[in-house]
Amino acid sequence: MALTSHAQAMQQRIPDNPGAPIVLVVGCARESAQPHVWTLSHGGERSESLRAGITEEEKAQLAQRPLGPDVYQLVGVADFVDAGISRTIGVRGEILPPSRVNATGMLAGGHKIAVKGLYIQASPARINLTSVVDLGRSCP
Repeated sequence: MALTSHAQAMQQRIPDNPGAPIVLVVGCARESAQPHVWTLSHGGERSESLRAGITEEEKAQLAQRPLGPDVYQLVGVADFVDAGISRTIGVRGEILPPSRVNATGMLAGGHKIAVKGLYIQASPARINLTSVVDLGRSCP
């Protein structure tokens, strides 16, 4: 499968010593009580990554990673929810017709997922998403 130019750019090496590290975490996607705010609950071990995207090889390995106790707020979810939800975030519905929405649908409540993104040390800790893959399992 050929990568698009965007996907190729996402696969480029991240500069040494970035301001916010790119992290990889496996956990459970949950929509919070606040509109368009998602959390990653049951987050397993957080590891740093040199790439913003998740490869097919990583996906196969990530499915085996155990869940854990950590919780993160997910930022930048509009590209990873389904297209209908994406159009309700901000002004997307006003500027993008349904055929132009670029949303993967990988962020689905109750699913075990792997995420990569910029780690934001805060309270609560946040991950600004660059990649999400559904690992095909339900969460507790």
